[in-house]
Amino acid sequence: MAKILNCCGGFVKTILAVSLLLIVLAGCSPVRGQLSAWQGARLGELIAQVGPPSAVSSDDAGTKYYHWYEDRGGVYTYGGQVNLKCERTFGVDAQEIITSWGWSGNCLALPDSPWQRNSPGAE
Repeated sequence: MAKILNCCGGFVKTILAVSLLLIVLAGCSPVRGQLSAWQGARLGELIAQVGPPSAVSSDDAGTKYYHWYEDRGGVYTYGGQVNLKCERTFGVDAQEIITSWGWSGNCLALPDSPWQRNSPGAE
């Protein structure tokens, strides 16, 4: 194992370090923190803060899913253009309490974002 880690001028060590960093960052995503703060909140509080959803769907069990789509267009980086698109979804029970959440895409979690829950427990 030591031979593998010392070969290639530290390239393997760098790859391992970057991989570990990405795993750690994925576990403590700012988006995850923002969305998880809404767990247990009332749907009305969320809509009052972020605006109406883009779409609503439901499953056979009666859970409603509220979807917010965001498309910020292209941003230029060192690697070229990146399109910033995101979907945030909240599952809501019959009492309009948020019971689940999720996201896909490359959501941004800015500190002043409307997705940052400011007053937990209040509506």
